[in-house]
This record gives sequence, C-alpha cells and structure tokens, in this order.
Amino acid sequence: MLVTTEQTLSLPLIDISPFLAPDDAPDVQLARQATAELVDKACREVGFFYLVGHGLTQEEMTEIRTVAHEFFKQTPEEKEEIHITKNDFARGYQRLGQNITQEAQDWHEAIDLYAPAPKSLLQKGIKTLCGSNPIPRHPERFSTVVNSYVQTMTRLGAAMMRAIGLGLGVGETFFEPYMQEGFWVMRMIGYPPLPSSSTGLSCGEHTDYGCLTLLNADSTPNALQVLSNGKWISPTPLPNAFIINIGDMIQVWTNGIYKSTLHRVIHSSTNVYRISVPFFYEPAFDARVRPIDKCVQESGVERLPDVVYGEHLLGKVTGNFDVGEQRM
Repeated sequence: MLVTTEQTLSLPLIDISPFLAPDDAPDVQLARQATAELVDKACREVGFFYLVGHGLTQEEMTEIRTVAHEFFKQTPEEKEEIHITKNDFARGYQRLGQNITQEAQDWHEAIDLYAPAPKSLLQKGIKTLCGSNPIPRHPERFSTVVNSYVQTMTRLGAAMMRAIGLGLGVGETFFEPYMQEGFWVMRMIGYPPLPSSSTGLSCGEHTDYGCLTLLNADSTPNALQVLSNGKWISPTPLPNAFIINIGDMIQVWTNGIYKSTLHRVIHSSTNVYRISVPFFYEPAFDARVRPIDKCVQESGVERLPDVVYGEHLLGKVTGNFDVGEQRM
C-alpha cells in the first residue's frame, strides 16, 4: 500500500483524572462518562491519543527516561552484563540492530522488563520469559526508579481500562477479572539517529501485542509515526503527556471496532539520542480474550477467534531478537 507522510498530527487530548478521583468526588460519575465517550471516539477513529490528568509531574516522567539514558551511555561491556542471552532471551539488554521487526533489523538498543513469570509459564519447560528482570550495576537507583514507575503505570493502566469499559457500555469493572496479575511489559529504548546511508527503520511498523501502551517519550519531533487513513503521521510530543495506543487484545475484545494501529519509528534528527519508555498494560498471562457479545453484534462481522494472551505474546517474542542459535 502506498502511503504518504505528514509532519504533525493533533491527536485527541484526553484528561483521565476523573478515573483517578475517589468514587464519591463531586460529579465524578458525569465526568467519567464524558471522558469515557472521548476515549471511545479516539479508539474508534485513531487508536492513538494524548493522555493528561494522569497525576505524574514532569519530573517524574523525566526521571525514568533519565535513568534509561544513563544506562545507554555506558560502555558496551557494561551494558552487555545484562544482555538477554545471559537471561531468558527476552528480559534484559539488546544491542543496536538486534531487535527484528518484519525480518529487518531495527536501529535502536533497549532493555526489556516483564512481570514475574507465572507458574503456568514456568511449567511449559521453555526458557523464554522464565527468567527474572536483571538489574544493572549502574545507575545505582535503577531498581528503585523502575519499581516505583511500574506501580504508577499499573494504576494508570487500570484507570484507562475502566474508561474503555464504560465507553464500550459494558461497565467500568468488565476488564478487571482479566487484568488481575497482569503480565505487564516495559521497554526502555534508546534511538541514535539513523545513519545517513541507512534505508532501514529505527523500529519497523508493527502493532502492539496486548491491551494498552502508555508511551513516555522525550521531545524529539517527527520520530514516532502512526498509520492513519493510509498516511504516516507524526504526533507532536506534548510536555507531560503520554501517548496512548491500543493493542491486539483490545482489537479482539471489541471484534475490530477498536483497531490495533500500525506504527513505526524513523529517527533521523542529527545529534539527538532519542529516549522512549513504553509501558504495556496487559492481561494475565493465561487470560483468554474473547470478543464481547455486544461488540460482535455492533460490528456486524464474523466473531474473531479467541486468543490466550500469553500464547500470543510468546509467539511474538520468540521472533523479536537476533540471537543466532543460542536460544533454548
């Protein structure tokens, strides 16, 4: 498909604060309904939106990116100490060009972190995803900052899922049973500029695997690109705002009413090392995701097949990295 590129896009801007407020706050139910309607509209039309009213200060959003940047500035030898091949081929560090999207090398480096492996995964007798998150020696505050951030993002993800449930008309608590012991994922990604001779991508086009992506990125412009109506569009980074997008599990639950949107990264700004930290708020590893009857009726199309989230994730992760013949 031939697509064109636009430089900027004003994504929908949504204030999630009503879903973080106490249930007995004045007029909170009216405010939640209004917010849920905006979320529903954004998910139907774009699949991406800006999120404000999340309760994090600019300093808190910056801190996790700073920690990531401090790690990536270390020597290759220091970073390799927590390489994925020394763990479970998923958790840990990946060097430049090791991440693979659509059989092509991506021009970024990253650390991947996951929720603890559930018993059902450990019993599968495979190595992938069954390790523990490695902690680098530097920066020393890495673990403290990451643990705090994960807790904050988990609360924010839960608020977002309540908004989606209300917007779909199935109720705020519909998704809660699926999200208990959610198998969250977090990436800390460093993007050096693409070499001038490169014909590749910083991160190839893809959809995200689970429910929600809460992207905390720096102010580098024109890097993230979203496919919308046949055009690649670049949302302008907004200070103290997350960029939210929906993933494959939401598409299944809604029987395609909400689409998991293709996106990619092309970072060509000279002398700028881009940092982004996407947090993926996900269902439990063993959660079976089945199209909601109400959404099947509304969509008017054939019911999508059920998906077990963990199986879907494993199918993706096992092909994500170029690790030669080392995988067990």
